[in-house]
Amino acid sequence: MYDKDIYRFLLRLSVFSLPMVLVACLYVLCDPFKVVWHYDRYFDDNVSHVALNMDFVSAENFAGRNTSRNYNAFIFGNSRSQYWRVDDWKSHIGSDARPYHFYGSGETLYALRNNIRFIDRQGNRIDYALLVVDAELLSQTEPKTGHLFCTPPRIVGYRTIATFHARNFAAFLNPVFAYACVDLMLNGTLKPYMTERYLMEQPVVYHPESNEIVDEMFDRAIEAGTYYTERRMLRFRGRQHPDSISPQVINAENRQMLEEIKQILGKHHTRYRVVISPLYDQVRINPADLQILRTVFGRDYVHDFSGKNPITTDHHNYYEDSHYRPVVARQLMDSIYSGRGSFQSPDLYN
Repeated sequence: MYDKDIYRFLLRLSVFSLPMVLVACLYVLCDPFKVVWHYDRYFDDNVSHVALNMDFVSAENFAGRNTSRNYNAFIFGNSRSQYWRVDDWKSHIGSDARPYHFYGSGETLYALRNNIRFIDRQGNRIDYALLVVDAELLSQTEPKTGHLFCTPPRIVGYRTIATFHARNFAAFLNPVFAYACVDLMLNGTLKPYMTERYLMEQPVVYHPESNEIVDEMFDRAIEAGTYYTERRMLRFRGRQHPDSISPQVINAENRQMLEEIKQILGKHHTRYRVVISPLYDQVRINPADLQILRTVFGRDYVHDFSGKNPITTDHHNYYEDSHYRPVVARQLMDSIYSGRGSFQSPDLYN
């Protein structure tokens, strides 16, 4: 009798757990967020719509290519930094530079510091560095938890791998994600609700050697005069606050992280620049934060483009209220470098 009860229990347990086992197998086989298997290319040009954790992509793509390329020049930052192209940067740094774009969506100071630590631990030289920051990035000293933003195990240690995959699996189970994927597959139309969290508005062109994403379709639409539709312009309205100053965000903990970054860059004798992004909201970085950045990294190496200026007053410089275009990054890059290893005024518009 006792054996029969155990058998019945195990049978019921198997019946109830079978659906979850099948879903887990589907997650592993499909790997929608590309975190289970390693890929030579993490985006299929003009096909991929699923948003990926760019910190994870940056780390895994780096690990797969670093042995042959031995990168020694790095652009760091959040998604706003992705438009600082390494091809534009090459003309301003040494001919010996082998650049790589190491960034994450919604990047935090915590993640940026850990990324620089990681590269240092790999034994790479950091001969050149460009740090693209803003008050939002500088304010965050704790790891994020969302599947698109959590720091990958390769960066912070494989003891976190179970938690990392649990977050991605939970995102996979979200019915909105499944519905959006099926809806897109059946109707072929990307709808506004799809891009709120899981899907990208357009497929991208990806350059794995530099880990850069190029939004060619957006720029072609801007050139054709079809990009700034009424729906897109809603993203710009009411978002500017030209007389505002960001609250101070750099406290003792944040400063310690900045000091650690500077220490690693000093160890490598890195030729670096720190750039404060020109955000469309026209909110200036807090003067106290700016002073701390200049104290830590040196006044001539910190370039502040926040606040109201000729870039932030023209919406054509932006894809939406958060991300400026490569043409802006190119202009700023030209303004802070006057040639190989030199620079112009730290404040173009001040």
